[in-house]
Amino acid sequence: MEDKVKAVISKLFAESPPLVVEVKDMDVGVLSHVFHVTVAFDNAQPPRHLVVKCPRPEFPFLHSMFEVERAFYTETKHDAIPFLLAPFLHASSEDVVLDKVVNVQSYNCFDGCPAKLVPTILRKLGAMHADCEYIPGQTFPQLASVPGIGASLSGEAKQAQFPSLFAPFLGTLDDSELAQALEPICNQLCVGDATLSRVHDIVDTWPHKSLVHGDFHVANMLFDGKTSDDIWLLDWATSGAGNPLRDVAFFFIVGVATDVRRSVEQAVLDEYADQVAQAVPSLTSLDVWHMYRLCVLNQFLILVVYNELTMSLAEQGSSVVKQDTLRRGFVETNRRAGRAVLDVWPHLHGILLHSPTGRSDTE
Repeated sequence: MEDKVKAVISKLFAESPPLVVEVKDMDVGVLSHVFHVTVAFDNAQPPRHLVVKCPRPEFPFLHSMFEVERAFYTETKHDAIPFLLAPFLHASSEDVVLDKVVNVQSYNCFDGCPAKLVPTILRKLGAMHADCEYIPGQTFPQLASVPGIGASLSGEAKQAQFPSLFAPFLGTLDDSELAQALEPICNQLCVGDATLSRVHDIVDTWPHKSLVHGDFHVANMLFDGKTSDDIWLLDWATSGAGNPLRDVAFFFIVGVATDVRRSVEQAVLDEYADQVAQAVPSLTSLDVWHMYRLCVLNQFLILVVYNELTMSLAEQGSSVVKQDTLRRGFVETNRRAGRAVLDVWPHLHGILLHSPTGRSDTE
């Protein structure tokens, strides 16, 4: 893999051949290899520091995701995106090459996003969702047709698989109190032959679409942290036109500790909802809140159905320590999702189980 990376870099700098190309595995990817590449030249030109991402050969489906990221950088207008983008050099179905952003702060998902950063992140996300107008059949056709991690899981699959998979999922939480609280909710969701697929359909067919990042969590961000509120947003491989509240739900579930979410959620979601509602006259803030809660529940369904596959990805860790770190991170994400469901369920259960649209007549 390192020889392949060196060949790509040598071709990129063919007009000024590098003296040395040093490749170091950053050991941060799960599905992809991510390398820090230092390119030194035999002249006064300073060295270049790059980040190169390549799909793992055992995951051939990633090539289509790399094509999406290539299309995002080369065929998509970025004017309405308030996040900064790492300087782009090259992309294909085999690799993505970016300049490394230096002197920045980063955070991992397990420790979670600091509370003080959440308002700025959601404010920028709200601006992106409000400003990236979606025109059916015309906007973002070059990006993912079904954007978002896990979004391709169908309503039929959720309806068929969730009833037999939620009990094993609850058993992996290592939190008996949380599992006991979630069990009756899971049982209620399994009542009838269409509740789970209706959750999917309501989220999937929401007409107010926008540019969705699709893997929106704090570990895909870099922060200035000193003199500005600049945020670089990375990894656009699952971006496309979709339900924008999926980004919001994903952000809180994957990369924000539950106590932090609960402390900031009301204020930042109110502001986000106002941003989006002002841009779409037919929407109200209540509409946005309701869809957020449904997206939280939908993300929980995805995590339950994909849990066995997700846990198997921990085996891709480069060491026993890395594998344990990945496994603990996946479990923590599942716990956050479960606690988020406990918070949104009082707003959903009465109408979701009885209303075809998942809404009350008064909302």
